[in-house]
Amino acid sequence: MLQSQEQINEINRQKEIKELEIQAENDPDTLVVQLPEGREALIGKSADDFVNGYKSAADFIKGRLDHYDGDLNKLANEMGYSGIAPYPDHFDFILDLITYNDDLLELIKDIDAYDSELLTDYLGI
Repeated sequence: MLQSQEQINEINRQKEIKELEIQAENDPDTLVVQLPEGREALIGKSADDFVNGYKSAADFIKGRLDHYDGDLNKLANEMGYSGIAPYPDHFDFILDLITYNDDLLELIKDIDAYDSELLTDYLGI
């Protein structure tokens, strides 16, 4: 029996939710980050098994920098460090990278633009 595209989409969605639940169970510190293009990213020990998943905050920041072809100004703007020209807050971005150096995950959590939350909270479990 052939399944409709809607049924296939629902099956895939349920499979993805189950995989996310397993990730949350295995690594309750996994973080869900809301990206500006309307997608989510995961940061966790084994989150790189997912599309748009990263093992660490440093990998995430590098991935976002790669997304902008190495343009640090665009990454700073994405992260909310976009003051009014000609005085953008990009230097504050550099200072925060230095300050949070030992815990970049805390920096990502503190970035309001990312509206991040734990995967367990995101899934409501």
